[in-house]
Amino acid sequence: MLETINTTASNATSGSIVDIRPMADGLESWIGLHMGLGAAVSDFLTAAIILAIFVVISQLAKHFVTDVMPHMVAKTESTLDDEILTAIKGPIQVLIIVIGAYLASKTLNQMPQAISGLLDRLTTIALILVGAYFISNLISAVIRWYMHDIAPRTNSDLDDHLMPFLQKFMVAAVYVVALVMIIGLFTPITPLLAGLGVFGIAIALAAKEMLSNLFGAVAILTDRPYKIGDRLMVKGIGMGDVSDIGMRSTRIKTTDNRIVVIPNEMMANSRIVNVSQPDAKVRITLKVGVGYTSNIDRACAIMEQSAAETQSVSGEPKPRAYVSQLSDFSVEITLLAWIDSYTEDLDTPNMIYRRILSRFKEEGIEIPYPVMTVMPKKS
Repeated sequence: MLETINTTASNATSGSIVDIRPMADGLESWIGLHMGLGAAVSDFLTAAIILAIFVVISQLAKHFVTDVMPHMVAKTESTLDDEILTAIKGPIQVLIIVIGAYLASKTLNQMPQAISGLLDRLTTIALILVGAYFISNLISAVIRWYMHDIAPRTNSDLDDHLMPFLQKFMVAAVYVVALVMIIGLFTPITPLLAGLGVFGIAIALAAKEMLSNLFGAVAILTDRPYKIGDRLMVKGIGMGDVSDIGMRSTRIKTTDNRIVVIPNEMMANSRIVNVSQPDAKVRITLKVGVGYTSNIDRACAIMEQSAAETQSVSGEPKPRAYVSQLSDFSVEITLLAWIDSYTEDLDTPNMIYRRILSRFKEEGIEIPYPVMTVMPKKS
């Protein structure tokens, strides 16, 4: 495509797009004859009329692409044609105006040779930029179509994260190639490419950390240890929900409503506990100590009933209470209960503990606490 643009640009500079000199000479003679204007004024007026004609043609092209073509492709199920029409609307207008301005300038009879050569180069640069504009719009259109029509039907969310990055990368690459082509108009391109290669190596070494984070992002998006919305337990950070996965870092919203930004390289190399997988159901552990003289079986039954009566506790598996330790002051009982969603991991224990305290008080089950006795030393 870029070779085609370059060929078109070369044709523009050689004046071979359209030979309008006979028409321009005829229009200039008619203006001078019927309006009584001098040769110079007629020359500039002819160029202005030609430019105005191409501006009108660009508006007609815009109307055709914006208002006529959508009706012609309205019956298709895919949105690709609609995206392509949106993508080519701007480049077509600009291309027509650039060609019109070039042809209009070529009708000026008194233009110095140096200015004419400069206009040839400017036209070539403009055509290269229009070509880059068209290709970048087309790339964006195809990626938007993929995101809207194809990505929602795939089982993976990898494309949802990679496509925006791929779009930015490819658009940037198109304009870099266009810039190299423009520079090549003024200087040999081979030494330039060699210099760019050395420069690229230097940039890669300087941006080692950024590249490590980029590869970390690719590893995360490919292996999918977590996704946006998952709750993670991260060493040194604690519990938090993934709010964004970027190409440099992952943002985690902690339970105390703080945003923590962690480089993807660190996330890719860290041990992470994903609380959200394989599903939202999690197990909570509650520990209560009762006195040695208390009815242990009854205490276990009360703890199990208190958990079962809590709405957010799952019915299967059922809550179970076990004697887990015989400490110095109490018999430690551990309650294991499953809740339907990890988002209830704070509220649910609160409700269960409150029920246990109330029931223990009603049935006289003691919750002991250490007592220190201070004996004064006798002199």
